Amino acid sequence: MTAPLVAAQDISKSFGLTRALDGVSVSLAPGVVHGLIGPNGSGKSTLVRMLTGMETPDRGNIVVDGAAQPHWTAGHARALGVELVPQELALVPVFKVWENIVLGAKTHGFRLSKSDDRAKARAVLDELGLDIGVDEDTLTLDPGEQRLVMFARTFHRKARLLIADEPTAGLGEKDSRTVIDALKRLRAKGVTMIFVSHYLSEVMETCDEVTVMRDGRIAARLSGASLTLERMIREMAGVHAERNLPARGAARREKLIIEGRHLAMPPLRQLNFKLYENECLGFAGLLGSGREKAIDVISGAARLWGSVRVRGEFVETPREAVRAGVGVLNGSRNLSIVSGWSVLKHLSLPSLEQTSRFGFIDGRREREGGEAAARRLRVKAALEDELADLSGGNQQRALLARWLMCGSDVLLIDEPCVGVDIAARTELLAAIREFARARAVILASSDPMDLVECCDRVLCLRKGAVVKELVGEEISEEAILRATMTAAKATEAA
Repeated sequence: MTAPLVAAQDISKSFGLTRALDGVSVSLAPGVVHGLIGPNGSGKSTLVRMLTGMETPDRGNIVVDGAAQPHWTAGHARALGVELVPQELALVPVFKVWENIVLGAKTHGFRLSKSDDRAKARAVLDELGLDIGVDEDTLTLDPGEQRLVMFARTFHRKARLLIADEPTAGLGEKDSRTVIDALKRLRAKGVTMIFVSHYLSEVMETCDEVTVMRDGRIAARLSGASLTLERMIREMAGVHAERNLPARGAARREKLIIEGRHLAMPPLRQLNFKLYENECLGFAGLLGSGREKAIDVISGAARLWGSVRVRGEFVETPREAVRAGVGVLNGSRNLSIVSGWSVLKHLSLPSLEQTSRFGFIDGRREREGGEAAARRLRVKAALEDELADLSGGNQQRALLARWLMCGSDVLLIDEPCVGVDIAARTELLAAIREFARARAVILASSDPMDLVECCDRVLCLRKGAVVKELVGEEISEEAILRATMTAAKATEAA
């Protein structure tokens, strides 16, 4: 049996009360492409940071060439040939291609030669079969070509272990194909790789073996006959405790509330949808699928193309959306919270027209409305408390309550449960379901279980377009994972 090039042995890591890794062991044989997959929060990123020396384990060891590394740091990892190609582009935009390729490489002597460095960069690009000019401006390259320059740089540094973290996230089909082909060429050159990806079809095409992570632990190790799409999806979904799932009868599409046509805002390329009264419509998708832009596009906060109608009337801006009875709960709570403001101020902000007379706020009316909304959403705080000091769950309930206070009958919600504990999550999702039964909700989330627990229909996005619509009993975590993580043709939502 071939000795491992790099191994993580019994690695555990906690951040405060959160156990990110719990006894994780991974062994990487020379020349193998090892897939690392798992749902959000499974521990993949933390394991990558351990292997690259960016984090120190609470327990366990990193082993390279059979020798334990007790003082494992990022510099030590680089010196031993462990290189990370991060999801974010790590290039100097104003540099030429050749400058980015040789950036950070070891030099011999004190003299730097531009002609020698250009020649080395050209040789690397030729060896990898990449058709990119060394004198091109990095800023002018396509996103896929920029990612290729990062791979060329790691190859120039003589990487022994290359960790590719979501290398095709946010890329179109053409650029993704170019990146996958480049990874195959690196594999043919004998480079050992870890391929971190949510796109399971690409994992199947690229990897020799796969580790599935879930809840900070190893859920499965797959290779050979066991390495199938169905098995990966099943292991990622796992076995969940029974949830408080909504009753899903036959969909009643009677009264149309919102219709979106040909909506686009990169990476979202094409979104068509209809939202009906008393319905919760979900948007599922990975980062880069366009799901993260859906709420902004619908509300008018960011829209390159397309139209939205609320009860037949065009809505172009967030102000028009609010006046049409549409409330927005942003995925980044810090963008919605004003430091130093009380719970009451946040609750009443969208309701100033209702609570004011002749340009002055009616304090009694404001307080009565705030108390009623906070009571209905079970906000556990006094109205005078500063909202920024509350827990994540209380903050979310308060921000949701303010749209009840101003009379909104449609809610657009993005990532409702980020930073919310389990108990608060249950209450929050119950409140969203209750609102949807009486009115209507659009819910976008990267967590499939948020959608499973709330939605009557789910539109699954991949590479900027809807690839699958799930209705009623079709909605499950496994079905959402299969639709968002495997290749499929775009479909038209009803």
